[in-house]
Amino acid sequence: MERTRQSQLFHDKMIKQLAASLVTKKFRDVKADHPDFPDKPAPVILDNSTSFHIPDVTATGIQMVLFEVETHETIHDPHTREEWESFAAYANRNNAEFWIVVPKASIDDAQERLSKLGLNAKVMGF
Repeated sequence: MERTRQSQLFHDKMIKQLAASLVTKKFRDVKADHPDFPDKPAPVILDNSTSFHIPDVTATGIQMVLFEVETHETIHDPHTREEWESFAAYANRNNAEFWIVVPKASIDDAQERLSKLGLNAKVMGF
């Protein structure tokens, strides 16, 4: 799904603020798919697939955490489902956590989609 320019700017701003906040909270190895961050997250590839997805932010606290930032427009997109399934499976297999970061007004919508997809992730409003 192509985001509108305004939606893309908001998405990028949320990534930058999330990554900066993780750094101040003493997370280690913070990587962000954002021009202001030199280190980008590694691609996540499922065992039986040739396709891959790149999380928006990764960091290590007690354990590794993958973050995917969504705007209200992208929560129900088919590509979003593929990313969420990939990141949830990776987190499950690697003792990591998967967090979906959405605007505060979209928390219920994201939790409902997660539930319908049967995926294990935490939702954070930003």
